[in-house]
Amino acid sequence: MRPADPKEHGAEPAETAFATISRAAHRASWMALRPFTGRTHQLRAHMKAMGHPILGDPKYGDEASNELSGPLKLQLHARRIELDHPGGGKLIVEAPLSPEMKAGFAHFGFSEDEAEQDPFAGVKRIR
Repeated sequence: MRPADPKEHGAEPAETAFATISRAAHRASWMALRPFTGRTHQLRAHMKAMGHPILGDPKYGDEASNELSGPLKLQLHARRIELDHPGGGKLIVEAPLSPEMKAGFAHFGFSEDEAEQDPFAGVKRIR
């Protein structure tokens, strides 16, 4: 990972795809995020720049997101990663929701089965 410093010589802009999975009545949304670059805090910084900090984020949250988060911890979870396998094909690793994310899903009424297999069919990117 590299810092998302646009002044860094030769650095390409940090780029993230995003898709909305579900919206809760409490002004919160479940978002799928896919980083195309690997900058430190990239997802957290991009969501804050969009005006929608990740809930429970002590560093990039604002007063409104902190109030909405209440006691929830950081609502960021690496669900799936796909890597090219040296022997051919892909290595796919998926992780179950953490206890922190389960608490957030319960609080906002999200269900894991709401997510499409590939939520990035209509990819939007931010820089």
